[in-house]
Order: sequence, then structure tokens, then C-alpha cells
Amino acid sequence: MSDPYAEIKEHFSGVEEVIVNSGRGAQGMKVSTKMFAMFYKGDLVLNMPPDRVAELIAAGEGLPFDPRTGKFMKNRILIPAKMKNSWITLSEESAASM
Repeated sequence: MSDPYAEIKEHFSGVEEVIVNSGRGAQGMKVSTKMFAMFYKGDLVLNMPPDRVAELIAAGEGLPFDPRTGKFMKNRILIPAKMKNSWITLSEESAASM
């Protein structure tokens, strides 16, 4: 089974301040101790300012993220696998906002 996140992991593996988590626990990427991207069921969840999240959702570039609590998180956006071509660009934006 191939890793759906291989391309984005490869891209960020060369970025000095980014830590790519793998193995047990939270799967994703951090700048220092702050998680800016989470690998979630084949999709990508990014941490961004709430106004940017709302803007991206309104533009159809992502979906609201509900961590199964029944409430959408204002500072998280889910970028589905079908929009994988925007993962790196939006992840860079997310990392820069940390």
C-alpha cells in the first residue's frame, strides 16, 4: 500500500525547521512544537487563522473540519485527497502562519 502523503513528506523533509512525524501518535508535521498539518484518513488537515479557513472554504478549496465532536474547528481546514495538487502550497502557507 503506497503512502498518500509521500510527496508532501518528501517536500518538507528538507525544510530545516519542519519536523515530519511518523510512527505512533499524531501523524503530521510541526514547526517547533506546533502542528501545522495532520495526516487524517487519506486527507490533510491544516491549522490556519480562522479568517483564512473561512476564505478557503468559501472558495471551495477545502472543507470544515470536525474532529468527531459535532463542532467544526474554526482554525482547521480539511483538504481532501482529490485536491492533493494544493497540499504543498497550502501547507507552506499554514507553516508560515505558525
